[in-house]
Amino acid sequence: MKAAIRPWALSGGAAVAVGFARFAYALILPAMKTDLQLNYAQAGWLNTANALGYLLGALITIAVVARVGNRRLFVGGLALTTLALIANGWTHNFELLTLFRFLAGFGAAGAFICGGVLSGVLGTRAIVIFFSGGGIGMLVTGALLPWLFEYAGPGSWPWAWMAMGAICVPLSLAAIAAMRDIAEPSQAGSYAKWPWRPCVPEFTAYFLFGLGYIAYVTFIVAWVGANPVGSLSQAAITSVMWSLLGFMTLMAPMLWRRVFNGRHDGVPMAASMMVLAVGAALPLMVPSIAGVWLSAALVGSSVFMVPSAATGFVKTNLPPPAWGGALAVATSLFAIGQTIGPVAAGWVSDLSGSLSMGLSVSAGVLVVGALIALLQKPVQTPAAQVAAS
Repeated sequence: MKAAIRPWALSGGAAVAVGFARFAYALILPAMKTDLQLNYAQAGWLNTANALGYLLGALITIAVVARVGNRRLFVGGLALTTLALIANGWTHNFELLTLFRFLAGFGAAGAFICGGVLSGVLGTRAIVIFFSGGGIGMLVTGALLPWLFEYAGPGSWPWAWMAMGAICVPLSLAAIAAMRDIAEPSQAGSYAKWPWRPCVPEFTAYFLFGLGYIAYVTFIVAWVGANPVGSLSQAAITSVMWSLLGFMTLMAPMLWRRVFNGRHDGVPMAASMMVLAVGAALPLMVPSIAGVWLSAALVGSSVFMVPSAATGFVKTNLPPPAWGGALAVATSLFAIGQTIGPVAAGWVSDLSGSLSMGLSVSAGVLVVGALIALLQKPVQTPAAQVAAS
């Protein structure tokens, strides 16, 4: 595979792990909520189950990545995630849906973490391209799913899951083909010590990112349905909004190139989280079609830049053998926040009687995270001097 194409093909892994397995749930949620008669806490729980699977997957990655290697975990994660997405369309049972959402998150952790590590072998630009690949899933689902529910009704949600699983098959194969040309960043069984204390601001901010962004991703489509913002149909508004999210995600590598290149501190994470916070709050401040669509553009341009910033920070401050373990620790913190976020936002929304309260709290959390990320300085110990054992 040509070097120029490799990062984009590899980014199919991010499309599967987050574009389809995580973010598409927001588009399917209103139909599932109606058809299965779920409340907001239950709807949030299905995304929390996904996040719990992601958290367990991240913890297991910490334990086994040095022995198993990033490449094997990447392949296994893509396979499990794709199968779990298809299985979501096979049942109306809430407990089984919880299980399949959990398994999708479990597989996505290995694919997302290890895909980020493998992209780091190709360089900083490849890292940004890999994470922006989540926009592929958002663009496809945004263009198709709102119209499916408009014309086929809320009972068509199982077909949405199965169709997404089918699309994930060629994306996974392309990502695996690209992976074959990428060297494993560490030998099996190797491990590198790394100074975690100087990384606390970056990793804390990453936790708050997981806590804050997930409420927007989970509930913004439901918020638009509950808060009419114009004369267009909800399908039209939602389709444009989600397609904008995906399109801007794909444009993000070019928009953020200067901010990310050559940085060893927390500025990339702080900047991307602040743009994300503004985007998440915008529909509440400007409840109109323009506000919703501009919100989507800002969120799309920044949401995948936060994990890009975390990965870039690890890559520029730590030795290659430590990348997998350090990113798994960072991702575990992110996953804990992501696990709490949907149920907390749903609970706040049920308590207040409005999704707006949950969304406003999440935007505030993102602002706090951005300010903490600004405290992050370059790790003083040069990567080359970090002892490996």
